[in-house]
Amino acid sequence: MQHDASALRTALIGQKMTRFETSASLIVKPKIGRTIEELRVENRCIEIVWDDGLALKTKMKVRGSWRIFHDGEKWTKAKKLSQVIIGANELSVVCFGASEIEAYHDFDLRRHPMLGRLGPDLADPLVDLNDCVDRLLNYEYPDETIAEVLLDQRVMRGIGNVHRCELLWACELHPWAKVSALTVEECLELVSLAAGVLRGNFSLASAELAVYGRHGKLCSRCSGQVRVTHHGEANRVLYWCVDCQTRHTDVTSQGNVIKHDAPLGVHPAEHLYLSDLAKVRKSV
Repeated sequence: MQHDASALRTALIGQKMTRFETSASLIVKPKIGRTIEELRVENRCIEIVWDDGLALKTKMKVRGSWRIFHDGEKWTKAKKLSQVIIGANELSVVCFGASEIEAYHDFDLRRHPMLGRLGPDLADPLVDLNDCVDRLLNYEYPDETIAEVLLDQRVMRGIGNVHRCELLWACELHPWAKVSALTVEECLELVSLAAGVLRGNFSLASAELAVYGRHGKLCSRCSGQVRVTHHGEANRVLYWCVDCQTRHTDVTSQGNVIKHDAPLGVHPAEHLYLSDLAKVRKSV
């Protein structure tokens, strides 16, 4: 199972999904175009997480497996036996022999829509951006990090994890700067950039990403090293440049931050796998 997980991570993490098929009856399904962000393993369960927080969990039978095929390659099992097909980067990642398949959104109490009115949808051209700015400036938890607040749907909707990483880099903001430290101008810059991306005025193509999925590589702006962390109550992956994202470095909140450092050239999926393996060894 661990070997399967490492291969899946290498094939999927950081890739945009181009295809999704399943024989299971799911209440929610991953959306085409979303980026695959994490892969978690616990006993016989494999959980794949997308950048919008949607998670697909498969509990495998003894002989169950996830298999990887290149586009055009002949499958080693009949397609009619497949239960999930995920397409990404000219690969088909296929699940066979799962006893349970379910999909759900990672739960974060403060973002649950039943516990507060949803914020404005930034993709809507009629939305007043100043309303979003006011929500940032008057956020009810002033010591919360800006990285967490950007994903809070009560402030504004539409920002996924890829957007979050790239927006913070574009504005040179330290990921866990306290939201209360941001100025009006900085909040307006963040909101305006986010709205521009979601309304199609700016592109976030994979080849153009500055930090997301680039752990261990050099920053295009300052040549510093891009790093990856797990951050916040939902423990989401966050990429950032330690050398040039320095705004409000002196006013930070570092709760719920797990840093991952890796040498140059190490694939982020490989490093996260090795990190998980190290944790397992320590717990034995």
